Amino acid sequence: MYLDKERAEKAMTDFEEGYYYAKQRNEELVEKSTLSELLELAEVFNEVVGENAELARGMAAYYIEMARGSE
Repeated sequence: MYLDKERAEKAMTDFEEGYYYAKQRNEELVEKSTLSELLELAEVFNEVVGENAELARGMAAYYIEMARGSE
């Protein structure tokens, strides 16, 4: 599939898509979660292997970032 230059520059990596998806969909959940719950979510997503691993790592990064902010 060919993308023009402008669209290619705006295309996100799987990692970025995972991060922003988790951010958009789980903001309220994160506000109500404890540090240990956030770290558990991050751990689960970091264990994903295969085709969706990079997407899951992006989601894990979001939960880790939120856990750091909740300390």
